[in-house]
Amino acid sequence: MKNKKLWILIIGMVFIACLAFIAFSNQGAEVPVTDVKRGDIKRYVEDIGTVKCKELKTVSIEGSGLIQNVAAGVGQQVKKGELLLSMERNQLEIQLKNVDEKIKEIKAGFEGNDIKNYASSVEKARIAVGRSKDAYESALEDFNKVKILAEAGAASNAELKQKEEALKSAEALMRTAELNLQQIEANTPDSVTTVYKAQLEQAVLSRESMLHNLEKQEVVSPIDGVILERHVDVNTVGMPGTVAFVIGDISRIEIEADILADEVSNIQPEDEVEITERSEQKHTIGGKVVKIAPGAVAVTSSLGVNQKRVAVTIEPAGQSELLRPGYDVDVKVITQRKNGVVLVPLSSVFDYNGKDCVFTVSDGKAVLTTVQKGIQDEEYAEIIDGLKEGDMVLTAPDINTKEGMRIKPEKSS
Repeated sequence: MKNKKLWILIIGMVFIACLAFIAFSNQGAEVPVTDVKRGDIKRYVEDIGTVKCKELKTVSIEGSGLIQNVAAGVGQQVKKGELLLSMERNQLEIQLKNVDEKIKEIKAGFEGNDIKNYASSVEKARIAVGRSKDAYESALEDFNKVKILAEAGAASNAELKQKEEALKSAEALMRTAELNLQQIEANTPDSVTTVYKAQLEQAVLSRESMLHNLEKQEVVSPIDGVILERHVDVNTVGMPGTVAFVIGDISRIEIEADILADEVSNIQPEDEVEITERSEQKHTIGGKVVKIAPGAVAVTSSLGVNQKRVAVTIEPAGQSELLRPGYDVDVKVITQRKNGVVLVPLSSVFDYNGKDCVFTVSDGKAVLTTVQKGIQDEEYAEIIDGLKEGDMVLTAPDINTKEGMRIKPEKSS
């Protein structure tokens, strides 16, 4: 009797469990769904760009010598023509003074009549030869002393070079003086004036060369801008070609992005660009493409992959405090925009047997539906064919979703 009651109890519990299972199965799985709607969508090429100055100048030293003053530092605003640094000038100023005295002497030689000038010119030329020889011997002695010191490491190459230039200049003046004496002694009084004029022209040219060399001892700003880099210090030796400063006009900036060659074919000049600062604020401003490089350049990525990339120049529509030279920004070049098209979440579209598909909901069941997809962005995909506004699709179906399974819709926010 007791066994009979036990069997009845077991059968009853199984029956109740079956009823519960049937009820639960009819209710269906609760799955997020989304109503198909119309909206706007855009296709874009995304990459990282670097902020640069439109006008950027590298300023180099042209002269040589000890840097005595550096008048500008990084971040300083400078004007065109403003002094940036200066180097020692004493030796060149002495040479300029000597040339000025030479010009005065030559001009004085034109005074009086030709014969008188000729008679005194020979004597003056002889005196000039003697002075030039003394100057040459003095310069030679200075050069030899500095050469010995330089070989011992007690003098710089710049000092040795200055003494060498002074020696060459003294030798040239000596040779010129000797030649002048020979010409004066050989020429007749009628040719004296011609000789003096030639001497004067040579002296004037020498003076202009000295002035030009003095100008090279100073470095001035070629543009209005801000000092972005400084590569020199006081009491160091400046040499010709040494990069001293990099100056940029930060009021006129542009962005250069190296974009994959496969993607750049979709980009055209004047395309709209969204520029997003890589900061906590993620502030975004507009811009446009102004230039596309004619060729690609081979670049190795951070992962060691060889890529072909093309430089695309972008002009921001406005200025921002965070858009400074050297900063990186995220750029999205809008290559296509569509308005009022049928949209579904990108996560709802999947590949099935080589076709784009979604699961729609009909009579509480999942229905596999083939669609034709258009453009897409990070969140949505355009549906050209297969769906209409108001249809309901599964927001993010997974591998457990099967056609015909019952669905309890859970509307996505």
